[in-house]
Amino acid sequence: MSSFLEVRDLNKKYDDSFSLRSINLSLEKGEILTLMGPSGSGKTSLIRNICGLEMPDSGSVFIGGMDVTDLPPGRRGTGIIFQDLALFPHMTAFENIAYGLRARRMENREVERMVRDISATLHIDHILEKYPDRISGGERQRVALARSIIVSPSVILMDEPLSSLDPELRLEVRKDIRRISKNMGLTMIYVTHYIEEGLYMGDRVSVIMEGRILADSNSETLFSHPPDSRVAAFLGYNVIRGTDGNIFAVHPSEISIGTNSTEMIGTVDSIGYEGEFFRISVSYRGEEIEIRSRDWKMCKGMKNGDRISFSFNSTVKLKQ
Repeated sequence: MSSFLEVRDLNKKYDDSFSLRSINLSLEKGEILTLMGPSGSGKTSLIRNICGLEMPDSGSVFIGGMDVTDLPPGRRGTGIIFQDLALFPHMTAFENIAYGLRARRMENREVERMVRDISATLHIDHILEKYPDRISGGERQRVALARSIIVSPSVILMDEPLSSLDPELRLEVRKDIRRISKNMGLTMIYVTHYIEEGLYMGDRVSVIMEGRILADSNSETLFSHPPDSRVAAFLGYNVIRGTDGNIFAVHPSEISIGTNSTEMIGTVDSIGYEGEFFRISVSYRGEEIEIRSRDWKMCKGMKNGDRISFSFNSTVKLKQ
């Protein structure tokens, strides 16, 4: 049985330095898939091929069992929200949300009802007569989401939609997007390069690097068992080669510091307090190891150049 959205063996060459290569991706109806990866990894290129803004050199895109590879964007049933949201500045929030319905020549009474309904759901019914430059960043995000949802797309593609928001508002809006998406049963691909945001948003997470999908699993499995050194490093792990030649990963929060001389000894390169923990960079046998410690007693007064001992609480063995 096929998935609701499928990307099969998709290839797209952009220039001699970058290509999307052998991309296979699937998404069930009502599922949120997070697409994560560093800048330049192919996240935006992939969703542009899914929605039809770009055409692959080979491979196929299926939505709802239909091959949409050769269809133009307007006939694929996808809605896309870009980083800049692309709201029309000369239109009110109401007019922005209603734009897709007007394009379908729906009756004014039905447009009014649908816009009011979706606005109440997203808690933006009080700003419908305001222009985009007169509402907050979070409200603009909800207007863009409403404009996409209201035309009932089969799949919503969100490309770094929260990149312009401050950290506090970012947390609030991502929570709203996930809540609304799950309550409404939306099928979504959510693109981000922020690790915590990606893990939170996705029912499943795919990691793309250099135009290839390197990992695809649920958030908990991906984070606790990264498949290789590249994915582990992207997720914030220290990647270390042991004395036996094996490569393993240890998360900065799984390292304890102490005074036991039988433990590993390193030199502090930098230390700073971030509220929840101290972030410490330590030189050890020519490698830089990051430690995140909540041990106030041990960290208070620590300075660059200090020699400290540390030990690993848990590690993950990686493929060679």
